Amino acid sequence: MQADDSTSNRTLNIYVNHLINKFTDMKIKSKILFLALVFSAYCCSPKGDGSISIVNVGGNKVAVFSLNELKSSTVDIPISSLVEGCEMIQLDNRDEALLSTLLTTTISEKYIGFRAMEAQTYKLFDRSGKFLCNVGAVGRGPGEYAISIYDDIIDDNNELIYIAPYIGNNILVYNTSGKFLKNLEAPHRLQKPKIFLFDNILTVVHVPLQGQAIAIQFNVNTGEVVNQLAPPAHFISQDIGNEINNTRNMSAVFDFFHSASDTLYHFDVKNNKILPVLTTTYTGAEQALKLYIQLNKELFMVNVHFFTINSDGKRQNGDHKLVCTNLKSKTSVCVKVVNDYFGNLPALSAIIPFREGYWVQNISTEQLITNIEKRLTENSCTENDRLTLKKLRSSLNEENNNVVFIGKLKSEVKTNLW
Repeated sequence: MQADDSTSNRTLNIYVNHLINKFTDMKIKSKILFLALVFSAYCCSPKGDGSISIVNVGGNKVAVFSLNELKSSTVDIPISSLVEGCEMIQLDNRDEALLSTLLTTTISEKYIGFRAMEAQTYKLFDRSGKFLCNVGAVGRGPGEYAISIYDDIIDDNNELIYIAPYIGNNILVYNTSGKFLKNLEAPHRLQKPKIFLFDNILTVVHVPLQGQAIAIQFNVNTGEVVNQLAPPAHFISQDIGNEINNTRNMSAVFDFFHSASDTLYHFDVKNNKILPVLTTTYTGAEQALKLYIQLNKELFMVNVHFFTINSDGKRQNGDHKLVCTNLKSKTSVCVKVVNDYFGNLPALSAIIPFREGYWVQNISTEQLITNIEKRLTENSCTENDRLTLKKLRSSLNEENNNVVFIGKLKSEVKTNLW
């Protein structure tokens, strides 16, 4: 069974519904307190379109994005404005290379790694799409992971792969031949850990329960724990229902979003502290659940899902918006991202398609063919688009393994996107 857009959409819906349930149930006093702090702090006069204000909180600049100031129109953004070129890679078609559903794709300069939301083996390919090996295995023995993988890092320089299981006491370390090397053992259990590697220090941020650190830092050479950070009160969970997301799109910046706080943070690796970066305000009859994606220093995407709670307590899902926010121009707009390298096909089919400094779209060949055929029927499909799409279609066999589109993110977007 291969991953496809419909599967990605189901994955997104499952994930979002889980977060909405948690968001609805939890007490959000911490968010209210944070916003009170923000708006009691010195606030710079908003410029641009009024959707962004910069406030000073404890000596740190925090961007506040107002959903209420967002214009209703949607702008098409070509992926070429965000990335430096686009590769299309047809993955190895051997049986052991075939991919399952519900995948997250990790890109490095040398490798492509795939991890699943369910307990399945991590698969490693080279950048040409050749299958190299399974990394570790599902199980309970040394070097095995009994449940799904929550995060991973491919370290090209040292030919290592770090795997963070959904729950456990260890971060697992392998070489790029798939061989288990060692554990980095935490002082307590980790729940949904996200990891970041910089200057031989591996930093772990997770969903902390009472009495646990929120962040732990390891010396990757010795395995020694060199730092821990106690969590602010609003990060402490009673269970593991909250989620953490991160992108690692910028060198030396550990960005993360903890769903209990509804704010994008940076973890200051050198000083072992958490800094707020971007938060969102909204006043309306609906509630709004946000997922943050930082593309570079100034450009962010906010994935917004609106919902209401009926009188009988049941949730009613509402509108969805993908918002692009530029802190330099202090402007925001709803966007649709298209792959203009390949006939302006839809460019996003994952929860977080921008990771590790790359845009990536992992799609089954069958679903890609369906997308091409649909695009060819659209009035906006130009003659150049048609030629590109028909050539692409002729190169595809629906029985083959997945196709991966990859583009390296620009460190700076110099042109106006809207």
